[in-house]
Amino acid sequence: MKRILLIVLSIFSVFNLRAQDDLLNMLESENPKKPVPVFATFKSTRVITGQSIEHVAAKHLNFVILHRFGEVNKGAYELWGLDQANMRLVFDYGITDRIQVGVARSSYGKTYDGNLKIKLLRQSKGKGGMPFSMGYYGNTAVSTLEWSDPNRQNFFTSRMTFFNQLIFAKKFGDKFSLQIAPTMVHHNLVQLTSDPNTIYAIGVGSSLKLNRSFRLNVEYYPRLTGKDVPDASGQQLYDYLAVGVDIETGGHVFQIMLCNGIGMLEQHMVRGTSTKWADVGIRLGFNISRTFSFDHKAEKKKW
Repeated sequence: MKRILLIVLSIFSVFNLRAQDDLLNMLESENPKKPVPVFATFKSTRVITGQSIEHVAAKHLNFVILHRFGEVNKGAYELWGLDQANMRLVFDYGITDRIQVGVARSSYGKTYDGNLKIKLLRQSKGKGGMPFSMGYYGNTAVSTLEWSDPNRQNFFTSRMTFFNQLIFAKKFGDKFSLQIAPTMVHHNLVQLTSDPNTIYAIGVGSSLKLNRSFRLNVEYYPRLTGKDVPDASGQQLYDYLAVGVDIETGGHVFQIMLCNGIGMLEQHMVRGTSTKWADVGIRLGFNISRTFSFDHKAEKKKW
């Protein structure tokens, strides 16, 4: 009996030690001794229209097609906005995992732009880890619309607009992410002399992971200044608001959304939204992203 008792106690001791080891391993994975970078704060380089904290990996090219239809409240004659369409084509390339450059063309305003995105800080978990991520995004855009009055003296610099923002982002657990982005939009030429050339806004974006392939996103850009500034045609402007979902299918990320802004260039989004949700002045839209690897020595990386 004593031998049997000793054998049973030994077996329980082994299981107990294994259980303790498993528990310690789980705790260490949640709170590693060394800081471990946090990945996939957002699924795409864009929350919806505005930028997210995510970057294109080094030696990878990300091709994005953005599409926005007309206003839903146009009714059946315009097929609830589907008869109208605006498009933006974007090519973003990762020089390093922290530095990304890109070029794009928007049909709205016939605008070309070049952009730069830098990850300054990366969130990590573990003792001494960085509690949040921080990045910079900026672009310079040039409109190629014909001059409204070609007989007057027109300057090339009058076509130029600039966008600058800092992005502060944090991933809470495995499912929820939040970012805040102080933003500055500058137009060299404005409609009225009383209009400010520079407008400040604060971008807020969030993402909720529903399952492995789906996420729910919300994006809001309230203006801090320039609330009474009209657009070029004299229409009242509103703050941009969008709700959408991410759908990951293989190497593609498909985003579908409802938003009240026609512009997909960031400065158009902040300073060109002339409809509001309360009047059903919303638009159906989508983004399609496809990444191509030029790093033949390494496995394909994911955001």
